[in-house]
Amino acid sequence: MGFFRKDSGAVERAATALATAGGVAHAAFFTLFALRVIGRDGIGTVGWAILALLALAGIGLSFVGFWLVRMSRAKRIGYLAIATSTGLAGALLAVATWTS
Repeated sequence: MGFFRKDSGAVERAATALATAGGVAHAAFFTLFALRVIGRDGIGTVGWAILALLALAGIGLSFVGFWLVRMSRAKRIGYLAIATSTGLAGALLAVATWTS
């Protein structure tokens, strides 16, 4: 807590924690799908590359959402970006489970 910084609310703390966890999950999904591009097993190189790019997009959404919430600029858009990233992580988890 800085001298000039106001205390963040519970929703803001939860959103930043979710964005952090989502970023870690998307990094794991990117690694998983990028390694499958090399192996070319399962749905093919193009399919794995698309899933890896979706994981990168999820990392970007988590980062942008985290930044918007922490910087107190357009918090509603930040919350939406974090929610979208979380939904994308759920979809990627389903695909990763289905294809393993």
